[in-house]
Amino acid sequence: MLEIVRTVSTLLKMKAQVILVSSGAIAAGREFLNYPELPKDVRYKQMLASVGQVKLIEEWEKLFSIYDIRIGQILITRADLDNRERYLNARDTLFALLEMGVVPIINENDAVSVSEIKVGDNDNLAALSGVLIEADKVILLTDQKGLYTGDPRHDPDAKLIRTVEKIDEHIIEIAGGSGTSLGTGGMATKIKAAKVATEAGVELIIASGANPSTLVDVINKNGECTVFLPSKKPVLARKSWISTATLAVGSIYIDDGAAKALLTSGSSLLPKGITTIKGDFLRGATVEIRNSEDRLIARGLTRYSSDELNLIAKKRSSEIEKTLGFSHGDVAVHRDDLVLVNK
Repeated sequence: MLEIVRTVSTLLKMKAQVILVSSGAIAAGREFLNYPELPKDVRYKQMLASVGQVKLIEEWEKLFSIYDIRIGQILITRADLDNRERYLNARDTLFALLEMGVVPIINENDAVSVSEIKVGDNDNLAALSGVLIEADKVILLTDQKGLYTGDPRHDPDAKLIRTVEKIDEHIIEIAGGSGTSLGTGGMATKIKAAKVATEAGVELIIASGANPSTLVDVINKNGECTVFLPSKKPVLARKSWISTATLAVGSIYIDDGAAKALLTSGSSLLPKGITTIKGDFLRGATVEIRNSEDRLIARGLTRYSSDELNLIAKKRSSEIEKTLGFSHGDVAVHRDDLVLVNK
């Protein structure tokens, strides 16, 4: 931890603004309580996190005080990111801390999180935090120098990939894909985080955490690492929130004509193009939009609930009010509330 603090101090002297995404609250709580034997219930993990968050921030404060650096704590859950107002409030708080020269330390709020509202891992939490404040760079530290052409632990011919311009199926396969047992924090989760960041226009770097002092070289493009370049056509701030921060709670399946209109014409999604609705959701929810081959092509905020969409699917917009007795507009998902994926 001290090496990280020392490196942050160096970066601050270089006039950089730094946000630290930390973890370890549950482990810190377990250690402070002298490793008690506990049931495996979620509430006991939340209890450990509650105790550990205090000890963890105390340790960070003690170390940063050596360099006369002030810190502030931000605890985040997925619900904070899903809700637009809370998302903007978190953003404002981070900017205020940075403005005052305070280093924000972000952690997932494990004391109240359950699986439904967890971000899930610190790689994605770091990427989402970077998107939140429109960071120049997000750096993920791991036990490797970056992404390799193979597993360097078993393949002596594996070579470090220094630059990734686009995250395609080949890159995902190299990282182990979503079906491997790499687990939370593995390379596969880092590639997912890189996709989140780069699509929003934020550069992401994977580097070794063995010697945090080398981060200065990494930032200056002299160190060994993998740099994921930001998209040349990043989504706008609000669409970035829809694309990366919100959790999809249902799916809308559309016909080929509607898919073509979304992909080539930048159109809104009309009820007439909807074939099937999956999931139960309310108006304003984030949904996935899939084509007839079950391929995800977009995410968006729906203007109608799942029950309402089931009633107006395949119908012309002029029939909405007659069918429902009211109307929230002619479209199911407006183009301003829609983000194409896998372009």
